[in-house]
Amino acid sequence: MNATSFNHYSPIFTNRPWANDHGMIVRLYREPGVSGVTKGRTGPCEWGGENHLYPQHVEDKLGSLENRVAVVYQKLMRGEMLAPAERLLWSRWILCQFARTPTLLLELAGFEEDVLSHFPEFGRDFSWAETHAKIDAAVEHISDFHQSDRLIPFVILRDWLVLRPAPGEFFVKGDVPVVIRGALINDDAQVVYPMSPTHCFVATVLKKFPPSQVQAECTLKPGKTAQYIRLIARCAEREVICHPDYHSPNLEALISDVIGTSPRYIKHSTMADW
Repeated sequence: MNATSFNHYSPIFTNRPWANDHGMIVRLYREPGVSGVTKGRTGPCEWGGENHLYPQHVEDKLGSLENRVAVVYQKLMRGEMLAPAERLLWSRWILCQFARTPTLLLELAGFEEDVLSHFPEFGRDFSWAETHAKIDAAVEHISDFHQSDRLIPFVILRDWLVLRPAPGEFFVKGDVPVVIRGALINDDAQVVYPMSPTHCFVATVLKKFPPSQVQAECTLKPGKTAQYIRLIARCAEREVICHPDYHSPNLEALISDVIGTSPRYIKHSTMADW
């Protein structure tokens, strides 16, 4: 394969739903020393990447995974049921998306250790290396993170919803693609992954544990989508994107108030019902 110098942590196919017919996406981002957020333009190929973020062999492995996931992505947006193998693939994808952003060096090790510490028999053969080795290995680890079985149960066993906004409402996407709200071992934890302005994937437990692995679409009550906009903006590192049709001064004000104020893995927080 050709060498890739610009590596996407948010793959191009996941960015396209956020663009208008002219290929434009609105980005709202923080600038050092500037209050609020700045509005800019970007596109599916330009947004969600950094130069030399991954080694080439990691980029190649991620690209192979993306080709398979793109089909499942479209099925979920069309409301089609996933086969068991597709459900497993999607679970691996969610974990991979959680892990592959630029801040993973600081967060990935602590996240997995936090979950596995509650299940000593599940991870008895798992031990962390010294701190400097963790940092050195973090980028390498993401190339096979989607093949790790340690955290798969915490996603695949949950109920899966594709949330749809009330009429006139919409979702945004942050530069942290996947947000985990609540301790992942708890029933009330949610894994949140905005897919388009009108689709947001959530893995949760609808009633009580063990969940039934429901897959369904759910339309939010009027006003509820704003909670997800705040959540995604809070957990963003420095910017969010939205479809140009939904940009407004009110959205800018909302994003400005909360952007970057929370980690992507919010251990002790829950969200209201649907």
